[in-house]
Amino acid sequence: MSGKFIVIEGLDGSGKGTQIERLAASLYDIGIAVHITNEPTDGYIGKYLRQMLKNSENKDMCLQGALFLADRLDHVTNPTNGIKSYLDKGITVICDRYYYSSFAYQGTAADMDWVMNMNLNAQSMLTPDLCIFFDVNPEECMDRIAKTRENPELYEKDIDITRKIRNNFHNVFARLQGENIKIIDANRDIATIAKETLDIVLEVLN
Repeated sequence: MSGKFIVIEGLDGSGKGTQIERLAASLYDIGIAVHITNEPTDGYIGKYLRQMLKNSENKDMCLQGALFLADRLDHVTNPTNGIKSYLDKGITVICDRYYYSSFAYQGTAADMDWVMNMNLNAQSMLTPDLCIFFDVNPEECMDRIAKTRENPELYEKDIDITRKIRNNFHNVFARLQGENIKIIDANRDIATIAKETLDIVLEVLN
Protein backbone atom coordinates (compact mmCIF):
# COMPACT_ATOMS: atom_id res chain seq x y z
CA MET A 1 0.00 0.00 0.00
CA SER A 2 1.33 3.43 -0.92
CA GLY A 3 1.84 6.05 1.74
CA LYS A 4 -0.05 9.34 1.76
CA PHE A 5 1.47 12.66 0.70
CA ILE A 6 0.55 15.43 3.14
CA VAL A 7 1.64 19.04 2.69
CA ILE A 8 1.65 21.64 5.46
CA GLU A 9 1.53 25.29 4.39
CA GLY A 10 1.40 28.65 6.13
CA LEU A 11 2.96 32.06 6.38
CA ASP A 12 6.37 32.44 7.98
CA GLY A 13 5.68 32.47 11.70
CA SER A 14 2.46 30.45 11.41
CA GLY A 15 3.70 27.59 13.62
CA LYS A 16 4.09 24.99 10.87
CA GLY A 17 7.22 23.44 12.37
CA THR A 18 5.66 22.90 15.79
CA GLN A 19 2.51 21.36 14.34
CA ILE A 20 4.44 19.08 11.98
CA GLU A 21 6.43 17.67 14.90
CA ARG A 22 3.27 17.06 16.93
CA LEU A 23 1.47 15.48 13.98
CA ALA A 24 4.37 13.13 13.19
CA ALA A 25 4.62 12.08 16.84
CA SER A 26 0.88 11.38 17.02
CA LEU A 27 0.97 9.28 13.86
CA TYR A 28 4.02 7.39 15.04
CA ASP A 29 2.24 6.59 18.32
CA ILE A 30 -0.56 4.83 16.42
CA GLY A 31 1.84 2.85 14.26
CA ILE A 32 1.95 4.92 11.06
CA ALA A 33 5.36 5.21 9.41
CA VAL A 34 6.14 8.89 8.69
CA HIS A 35 8.87 10.77 6.88
CA ILE A 36 9.20 14.53 7.42
CA THR A 37 10.70 16.63 4.66
CA ASN A 38 10.69 20.26 3.56
CA GLU A 39 11.20 22.77 0.78
CA PRO A 40 13.60 24.19 -0.11
CA THR A 41 15.37 20.84 0.27
CA ASP A 42 18.86 20.07 1.51
CA GLY A 43 19.91 19.27 -2.05
CA TYR A 44 22.27 21.35 -4.18
CA ILE A 45 19.60 23.70 -5.55
CA GLY A 46 17.73 23.80 -2.25
CA LYS A 47 20.84 24.89 -0.38
CA TYR A 48 21.34 27.71 -2.87
CA LEU A 49 17.72 28.80 -2.36
CA ARG A 50 18.11 28.69 1.43
CA GLN A 51 21.21 30.85 1.21
CA MET A 52 19.34 33.29 -1.02
CA LEU A 53 16.48 33.56 1.48
CA LYS A 54 18.79 33.77 4.49
CA ASN A 55 20.87 36.56 2.96
CA SER A 56 17.75 38.35 1.68
CA GLU A 57 19.08 38.26 -1.87
CA ASN A 58 16.20 39.79 -3.82
CA LYS A 59 16.74 37.74 -6.97
CA ASP A 60 14.46 37.92 -9.99
CA MET A 61 11.15 36.25 -9.12
CA CYS A 62 11.08 34.24 -12.34
CA LEU A 63 14.52 32.89 -11.49
CA GLN A 64 13.31 32.02 -8.00
CA GLY A 65 10.25 30.27 -9.39
CA ALA A 66 12.33 28.20 -11.81
CA LEU A 67 14.83 27.24 -9.12
CA PHE A 68 12.09 26.18 -6.73
CA LEU A 69 10.57 24.04 -9.49
CA ALA A 70 13.92 22.35 -10.22
CA ASP A 71 14.46 21.67 -6.52
CA ARG A 72 10.90 20.36 -6.22
CA LEU A 73 11.17 17.95 -9.14
CA ASP A 74 14.34 16.44 -7.67
CA HIS A 75 12.56 16.31 -4.31
CA VAL A 76 9.75 14.28 -5.86
CA THR A 77 11.74 11.97 -8.14
CA ASN A 78 15.10 11.36 -6.43
CA PRO A 79 15.32 7.54 -6.26
CA THR A 80 17.25 7.59 -2.98
CA ASN A 81 15.38 10.07 -0.81
CA GLY A 82 12.63 11.50 -3.01
CA ILE A 83 9.02 11.83 -1.91
CA LYS A 84 7.84 9.16 -4.36
CA SER A 85 10.43 6.67 -3.09
CA TYR A 86 9.00 6.93 0.45
CA LEU A 87 5.39 6.74 -0.73
CA ASP A 88 6.14 3.61 -2.73
CA LYS A 89 7.45 1.99 0.48
CA GLY A 90 4.15 2.69 2.22
CA ILE A 91 5.57 5.58 4.26
CA THR A 92 3.43 8.69 4.76
CA VAL A 93 5.30 11.86 3.82
CA ILE A 94 4.70 15.17 5.62
CA CYS A 95 6.19 18.02 3.60
CA ASP A 96 6.76 21.50 5.01
CA ARG A 97 5.83 23.63 1.96
CA TYR A 98 5.24 22.55 -1.62
CA TYR A 99 4.13 24.21 -4.85
CA TYR A 100 1.44 26.23 -3.07
CA SER A 101 4.23 28.31 -1.51
CA SER A 102 5.74 28.99 -4.92
CA PHE A 103 2.39 30.23 -6.17
CA ALA A 104 1.91 32.49 -3.15
CA TYR A 105 5.45 33.78 -2.66
CA GLN A 106 6.85 34.04 -6.18
CA GLY A 107 3.38 35.15 -7.25
CA THR A 108 3.95 38.42 -5.40
CA ALA A 109 6.11 39.67 -8.28
CA ALA A 110 6.24 37.04 -11.04
CA ASP A 111 3.16 36.15 -13.10
CA MET A 112 1.23 33.69 -10.93
CA ASP A 113 -0.27 31.88 -13.92
CA TRP A 114 3.23 31.19 -15.23
CA VAL A 115 4.39 29.84 -11.87
CA MET A 116 1.29 27.69 -11.52
CA ASN A 117 1.37 26.34 -15.05
CA MET A 118 5.01 25.26 -15.01
CA ASN A 119 4.50 23.41 -11.73
CA LEU A 120 1.10 21.84 -12.36
CA ASN A 121 2.03 20.79 -15.90
CA ALA A 122 5.37 19.23 -14.97
CA GLN A 123 5.02 15.56 -15.88
CA SER A 124 6.72 14.20 -12.74
CA MET A 125 4.91 16.45 -10.26
CA LEU A 126 2.85 14.77 -7.54
CA THR A 127 -0.50 16.10 -6.35
CA PRO A 128 -0.71 15.88 -2.56
CA ASP A 129 -3.39 13.71 -0.96
CA LEU A 130 -3.95 16.57 1.49
CA CYS A 131 -2.77 20.15 1.97
CA ILE A 132 -3.34 21.85 5.32
CA PHE A 133 -2.91 25.62 5.52
CA PHE A 134 -2.36 27.15 8.95
CA ASP A 135 -4.02 30.53 8.62
CA VAL A 136 -2.62 33.16 10.98
CA ASN A 137 -3.08 36.93 10.92
CA PRO A 138 -0.06 38.53 9.20
CA GLU A 139 0.40 40.89 12.15
CA GLU A 140 0.64 37.92 14.52
CA CYS A 141 3.16 36.20 12.24
CA MET A 142 5.36 39.29 12.13
CA ASP A 143 5.17 39.61 15.92
CA ARG A 144 6.25 35.97 16.36
CA ILE A 145 9.14 36.41 13.93
CA ALA A 146 10.33 39.56 15.73
CA LYS A 147 10.37 37.66 19.04
CA THR A 148 12.12 34.52 17.83
CA ARG A 149 14.50 35.41 14.98
CA GLU A 150 17.47 37.75 15.14
CA ASN A 151 17.88 37.84 11.36
CA PRO A 152 14.58 37.63 9.47
CA GLU A 153 14.76 36.14 5.97
CA LEU A 154 13.77 37.67 2.64
CA TYR A 155 9.98 37.36 3.00
CA GLU A 156 9.85 37.99 6.75
CA LYS A 157 10.53 41.72 6.88
CA ASP A 158 7.56 43.49 5.33
CA ILE A 159 4.01 43.32 6.67
CA ASP A 160 2.56 44.41 3.31
CA ILE A 161 4.33 41.56 1.52
CA THR A 162 3.11 39.15 4.20
CA ARG A 163 -0.47 40.31 3.67
CA LYS A 164 -0.10 39.88 -0.09
CA ILE A 165 1.30 36.37 0.36
CA ARG A 166 -1.66 35.41 2.56
CA ASN A 167 -4.08 36.77 -0.06
CA ASN A 168 -2.23 34.83 -2.74
CA PHE A 169 -2.58 31.59 -0.77
CA HIS A 170 -6.34 32.07 -0.50
CA ASN A 171 -6.62 32.97 -4.21
CA VAL A 172 -4.64 29.87 -5.16
CA PHE A 173 -6.77 27.59 -2.99
CA ALA A 174 -9.91 28.98 -4.62
CA ARG A 175 -8.46 28.11 -8.02
CA LEU A 176 -7.43 24.58 -7.07
CA GLN A 177 -10.93 23.31 -6.43
CA GLY A 178 -10.03 19.74 -7.36
CA GLU A 179 -7.39 19.39 -4.64
CA ASN A 180 -7.96 18.35 -1.04
CA ILE A 181 -7.11 21.58 0.79
CA LYS A 182 -8.10 22.31 4.39
CA ILE A 183 -7.68 25.69 6.08
CA ILE A 184 -7.17 25.72 9.86
CA ASP A 185 -7.50 28.81 12.04
CA ALA A 186 -4.04 28.77 13.62
CA ASN A 187 -4.52 31.88 15.74
CA ARG A 188 -5.70 29.51 18.51
CA ASP A 189 -3.73 27.52 21.11
CA ILE A 190 -1.25 24.86 19.99
CA ALA A 191 -3.15 21.88 21.43
CA THR A 192 -6.45 22.80 19.74
CA ILE A 193 -4.72 23.25 16.40
CA ALA A 194 -2.87 19.94 16.80
CA LYS A 195 -6.08 18.01 17.51
CA GLU A 196 -7.89 19.46 14.50
CA THR A 197 -4.87 18.75 12.31
CA LEU A 198 -4.66 15.12 13.44
CA ASP A 199 -8.39 14.60 12.91
CA ILE A 200 -8.15 15.91 9.34
CA VAL A 201 -5.11 13.76 8.55
CA LEU A 202 -6.68 10.60 9.97
CA GLU A 203 -9.64 11.06 7.60
CA VAL A 204 -7.19 10.79 4.70
CA LEU A 205 -5.26 7.87 6.17
CA ASN A 206 -8.29 5.74 7.07
